[in-house]
Amino acid sequence: MNHIVEECIEEIRKYKSDVHELNPGIERYIIEAFESKYNIKLPEDYKDFLTVYNGGELFIPGTVISGVFDENSLIEEENRDLLHLNLTNKWPDMGDELLIIADLIYGDMICYDCERHVIVQWDHEIGEVTIEWDSFADWLREEMKIGNELVDYDGIDKEE
Repeated sequence: MNHIVEECIEEIRKYKSDVHELNPGIERYIIEAFESKYNIKLPEDYKDFLTVYNGGELFIPGTVISGVFDENSLIEEENRDLLHLNLTNKWPDMGDELLIIADLIYGDMICYDCERHVIVQWDHEIGEVTIEWDSFADWLREEMKIGNELVDYDGIDKEE
């Protein structure tokens, strides 16, 4: 497992249970079946995360990370935060190369750029990429840092 993702998962587990609402992880073969079905190669560090947490929400209300539909899990197909639904549920000018992997609370999307193999933030107000990370792990580490600045381990908002 990617060591940065592993550190972030350890950090997530330090929080009181109602700070995050994350789904149980899924097996790699399910992720690989998704990749095969949709002819997409997901980043290894994102797949590492999905094997521990198959999507869900960080710092409720906060960032919603997309998971992979698994008919054997409790995640229902109607859940809007699944990767296969994100293939078509895009803003009109978003482009085919971007796969939405997370929704930020204020409307921007975190996407995997399937052509350039980086993680980007797509700004829904101006209709373009505004921030870029080398990997899912780098983005997740930053997201956890931001959340930690706002919320303590007991789920209490920190004073500014």
